[in-house]
Amino acid sequence: MMQASPRLALPIKCVVDAEGKLMAADAAVRRLHFGNGGVEGGTIAVPGLLELASLCWRTGLKFERTVHVADKEHDLELWVEAEKRENLVNLSIIGWQERASAPRASSPIRSPELGITQRTNLPVMYLNGTGLILRADPALLGIFSTDCIATPFVQHFRLIDEAVDIAALLRTNDIPGRTKIEHIGSQTRHDVLVDAIKSDDDHLLGARLVFLTDEAKASKAEVDEAPSAPAHPGLGLGRHFATAVRQPLGRILANAETIGSELNGPILEQYSSYAKDIASAARHLAELVSDLEDLDAIDKPDFKVAQEPVEFGDIAKRVAGLLALKAADHQIELSVPDPEIRCHAMGEFRRVLQIVLNLVGNAIRYSPGGSTVTIVIDPSDCSISVIDQGAGVAEEDRERIFTKFERLGRSGDGGSGLGLYISRKLARAMRGDLTVTAADGGGAKFTLRLPSANN
Repeated sequence: MMQASPRLALPIKCVVDAEGKLMAADAAVRRLHFGNGGVEGGTIAVPGLLELASLCWRTGLKFERTVHVADKEHDLELWVEAEKRENLVNLSIIGWQERASAPRASSPIRSPELGITQRTNLPVMYLNGTGLILRADPALLGIFSTDCIATPFVQHFRLIDEAVDIAALLRTNDIPGRTKIEHIGSQTRHDVLVDAIKSDDDHLLGARLVFLTDEAKASKAEVDEAPSAPAHPGLGLGRHFATAVRQPLGRILANAETIGSELNGPILEQYSSYAKDIASAARHLAELVSDLEDLDAIDKPDFKVAQEPVEFGDIAKRVAGLLALKAADHQIELSVPDPEIRCHAMGEFRRVLQIVLNLVGNAIRYSPGGSTVTIVIDPSDCSISVIDQGAGVAEEDRERIFTKFERLGRSGDGGSGLGLYISRKLARAMRGDLTVTAADGGGAKFTLRLPSANN
């Protein structure tokens, strides 16, 4: 089979588990994942990679194939190798090329039961051609939760009036104009209109589900009629703005890395250096946009977090997997807790993961090569700590370091000065705290404490 995309000097790698969750990934895959609405520790939000990983997992065979990734700004053609090893699927992107935009999809073929005006007042959900949920109105996410995004429709819903599932209907192109579905989790039933989405050459791309039931319509009305948020000290950067900024940044980064790696042929050394500087700046801006988006959310008066059981050992394992490549690049050893140690806290899983990722990421960034970053769990204190062997934090700076944009004099290291401020705000929103002390033998020890789930 001939490879369509230019071969990368070094493969871009990621690891996916049996459920499709992203366990470890290089920066380029993480950008694709987050740019498509993915979350830390969640299902990989790149449908093509998720489908390939699922196929590899089911068959146990090694695959090499082209995967197309598209967003609003650009399309990418990736050449990917997938191989199952023990309980994980290893994906290696060995070819990466921006390609011409795919044929634009025509408007959905609408069933005649409702006019266009009526449809705009109803909540909708979009599926791709294999039955993967790509996006949904906030009203529906409020009913079914955000966990359904980038996962198969059949994991959450079943068709009541049909003998097969939605993926089979999409494969046969025999799509009903109206049907009933049942949400498996709540066992609630919903009437939906099904609009087939086709390209201009009549190729089926997916489907749009229009929810007709009163519960979904009421939720849609509540979202639409909600008053605007009161003034708050945030910067006004909403999710839509952040998404719009990430897309051109991702494009700049992909092109700069392509040029800097000389994938399309040799160039003058100074131009390669320029391209690498551009890529580094784009990565820094992308991280800053993510921090500003979080800052905008947590500084709102009505900001809330979920309260659910969170196991610190699981958090430590996931963080080590996600940052293993970064640690290796910095010649840092990551030491994780004994898997027998269990500590169940109360908090919001993705926010706890976000805090510990930030702490370990900082420790890797500021520790000398050849040193160790250690994650420690203390069940008696219901805490998880990150200990490094760096320069440490002076006692007089241990509160100042948690303020906005505080860098303690550091510059040019890619940080935004927001990570620790955001992390402490999140910890306190979960009725816990985040503190820093001196580590034994030098370095810093950051400790996250949360309420125990056993109380």
